[in-house]
Amino acid sequence: MRDDTARAIAEIGIPLSPEMIAASQDLYQAQHETEPYRDVTVTRDEKYGAHERQRLDVFQPAGNGGKRPVLVYVHGGGFIAGNKRVPGTAYYDNVGLWAVRNGYVGVTMTYRLAPENKYPRCGRCGRRGEVGDRAHRRTWRRPGQHRFAGTIGRIDTCGDLRRAPELHPRNGGGVRAIAMLSGVYDFRLMELAGNARAYLGDAPDAAAQGSALPTLATAGIPLMFGISEFDPPMFHQQAHALADAVFAQTKRFPNVLFLPRHNHISQIAHLNAAGTDDRLLSDRLSEFINVHTARQLTAK
Repeated sequence: MRDDTARAIAEIGIPLSPEMIAASQDLYQAQHETEPYRDVTVTRDEKYGAHERQRLDVFQPAGNGGKRPVLVYVHGGGFIAGNKRVPGTAYYDNVGLWAVRNGYVGVTMTYRLAPENKYPRCGRCGRRGEVGDRAHRRTWRRPGQHRFAGTIGRIDTCGDLRRAPELHPRNGGGVRAIAMLSGVYDFRLMELAGNARAYLGDAPDAAAQGSALPTLATAGIPLMFGISEFDPPMFHQQAHALADAVFAQTKRFPNVLFLPRHNHISQIAHLNAAGTDDRLLSDRLSEFINVHTARQLTAK
């Protein structure tokens, strides 16, 4: 990261606000690709459910790109806001484009929000399984064919960044691995007010029932999770708790990524930005995807 960019991020500060988010995204906006994207085919607003927000965009190489892992990016927004595209910006097309530029198929998706949809209806998509696998079944599979050329026919890697409770992995599901940045994994560690209460509701055991940490620690799905230097302290506490839980289960130190000089927003905003030598997240994410999809890609 350039020193002037690092200074600007430090000056923006840590507390999350609309102004902080906009300022962080503005730092990289001019460095991102603009439509039409070179050598990329984008399919917008594919449905994976009946709700108007159950939509996804698919980014794939123009023509037949051969077998590729699929990266699904699930946006943040504190359970009550957010979208797969931020109007007037490069976000979060930048994640889908990063996937294509690094040899994958990219999917950016949006989902039902609280308070209209509370946990577990929002977090588990009813009884139909977690969001990534449901999107796979509805979008990739059609009778006798694959919906999108150039994929391996299943979601191999799910990028769930900041919306960790959306993922409740199931044995035999389509998700091969999960990468998370600055997630909320255990509601029991935080005061349930505002957006968290809107998501969980008022049940006495809502915090325990809605927390993803126990499942993430024991599901046996490969995890990579990270934190940025200028994340709010609550997110550092959450990462610490997940690391402890994974170690207690596996007796191995988990795959944790610390992003120096970044904040809660810049960690995603800089992905695929042109002219940056800040490749820590890009390189680690690529390595993570490649390690956990190589067997599937070479089979048969």
